[in-house]
Amino acid sequence: MGAPCYFEWDYHTIVQVGSGCRTFAAQRFIEMGAKRVAILTDPGIVKAGLLDMIKDIFEVQGQPRIVGVYDRIEQDASMRVINDCAEWCRVNAVDGILSLGGGSVLDTAKGVKFLLGMGETDIKMLMPGNAGPFIRPFGKPLGIPTVAIPTTAGTGAEVSQIAVIYNEGAKMKAILEHAYIAADYALLDPDLTLGLPPRMTAATGLDALCHAVEGLVSPTGNCMIDGLALHAIRLVVKYLPIAVKDGKDLEARTKLLVASNMAIMPFAMSGLIVPVHNIAHALGGQLRIPHGEAVAVCLPAVLKNFPYHFVGKAEDMAQAFGIKTDGMDDYGMVEATRQKLLAIMEECSFKPCLEKTLDETTKKAMIKAVKADISSLIYPIPSDIVAACMDDIFAGE
Repeated sequence: MGAPCYFEWDYHTIVQVGSGCRTFAAQRFIEMGAKRVAILTDPGIVKAGLLDMIKDIFEVQGQPRIVGVYDRIEQDASMRVINDCAEWCRVNAVDGILSLGGGSVLDTAKGVKFLLGMGETDIKMLMPGNAGPFIRPFGKPLGIPTVAIPTTAGTGAEVSQIAVIYNEGAKMKAILEHAYIAADYALLDPDLTLGLPPRMTAATGLDALCHAVEGLVSPTGNCMIDGLALHAIRLVVKYLPIAVKDGKDLEARTKLLVASNMAIMPFAMSGLIVPVHNIAHALGGQLRIPHGEAVAVCLPAVLKNFPYHFVGKAEDMAQAFGIKTDGMDDYGMVEATRQKLLAIMEECSFKPCLEKTLDETTKKAMIKAVKADISSLIYPIPSDIVAACMDDIFAGE
């Protein structure tokens, strides 16, 4: 057993969990001194009627004032939309932000909070290339009270100090990291996830599962990462198939929200040694594949073609998946985990590959995009392994 290692843990969000906890939102802004609150969301949330469930809370309480709703957030948290939303917030003298939606909405809100707090107008100027400021240079509170209400159980973006920002010009997912971009309060209300379609439930849940796995197996891990990651894996393995089959199961929805929230912190603290997300970012940036779906198809491919990355924690990982590991070596445990993952995906009616072909020109471009991702600069994946993963991910028409 090695000597205890030094590590830091950044967690600045108060998390409240339970059916109906969305009703705390207005009071939390009052406590933080916000008087002019903006709601940031997307058209799908508005259409589903979830926005009205939040606005009604403020209308009943009478304060603080909702000065407007910005509902133009797209599939990814893009630099263009972040700049536009930040300007909209300035025009409306916004002093508090409520984000309502999935990972793209929550990361957009984090980008807007960062811009407003830094007093800047163009996030691209603060994120040259494919990376943004890290914690130490800009590690002070940003002064914008924020409440996040996730409507999917996948990204955990409500609490992490990382935001994935889409650079449209470079067709690249960029990373913004700052200790205080996460929400001050995260309200995990399962009521707002009950209408999530089965496919989106599966994709977002598999994203949360991957966060936990990648945090667990990172060589920079620690005992806090292990504790959160292992139980997050157990929760997703147990409750994801239940939620996919019965979207109204309140216990399953609650446990998945908690698992997502737990899983993101091991991932965020992993030192960006995340080969699955490395490849998934390239898929999303180049081909505009939704993030959860990209991660879901990448995880079994990386387990198969890059088992070396997982062997250090193979036994812990496999046992968290519910696998009896007696008599198995490390590589056998990794393969058993992959087989269990494939079984979960089948139970959720989620195919482990994309029904698309990949020509050689596009394949080379994808490999180049993988190598350009910030996580690849920290932990490069051999090109032959990336190519093998691409062959598994793109199964043809």
